Amino acid sequence: MNTRALSDTLARETGLSKAAAHRYVKMFVNKVTEALVDNNKVVISDFGTFRVYPRRPFNGIDPRNGEPIQVGERFVPVFRAGKALKRRLNVEDKPSTLSTDEN
Repeated sequence: MNTRALSDTLARETGLSKAAAHRYVKMFVNKVTEALVDNNKVVISDFGTFRVYPRRPFNGIDPRNGEPIQVGERFVPVFRAGKALKRRLNVEDKPSTLSTDEN
């Protein structure tokens, strides 16, 4: 599911216009992003937690020329699923495999 499909679903299920639903989805994404940039974790009950972890600098190899390079410290966003989401993904009556297609 992409932003447009999520916005369309929100509009259909709430009676909002598609434009308003799209603004709300974008606002949600922007607020989560702002919180992560400020190094705050975002907890959505029964869904999961977004947080940022530092990744230490390391020595790498430039794929263009094979030369060694130093890769600096990075910050990596991480999502950890909550218990309710994990339970929902593992119920007995769902298809046996998850599709890798983007719907």
